[in-house]
Amino acid sequence: MPDLHIRLGQYCTICQYKHEGLVCDYCNEYKTWICLKDVYYNYGFSKRSYHTCSDCYFNLFSTRLVEEDTICKAYQSILQVIKDRTGDKSGNKTIDYYEAVRITYAENKYMQKYLDKRIKDVKEIDKTFKPIWEFTYKISGGEEERVRLVKRDPDNLLVSWISGN
Repeated sequence: MPDLHIRLGQYCTICQYKHEGLVCDYCNEYKTWICLKDVYYNYGFSKRSYHTCSDCYFNLFSTRLVEEDTICKAYQSILQVIKDRTGDKSGNKTIDYYEAVRITYAENKYMQKYLDKRIKDVKEIDKTFKPIWEFTYKISGGEEERVRLVKRDPDNLLVSWISGN
């Protein structure tokens, strides 16, 4: 992830002036208000961070804002389904990650609110469904220590809950 402090106040080789703002990675203009936007690709197994100004952010990514609390609770509900279906008390050792997300969508209001009206049928939730790629990255990238990736194949992504947590 780029360090914002290094880029702030950086000497510009184009106009030989020290700018107080940061450069937007999309419009290449110096802006005072820059946010860091993470873009997920490769079915959620990879992530790239970009600096975007507010104009580019709304034009390129989304006009729909989702509360951070909703995103966090949707993610936690996926973890809860994985724990319930593969934990010590269940007979299963693994669950398909996309099936866990489908179950979460059917049972949890935060996941429904996060996905809003993007899907018509839960069968649409699979490896190509971009809104869950952030969650896939967190689980597959090792950010989530309680979930173990059993099989990393995007077509058959199996996860299990690590006991003792």
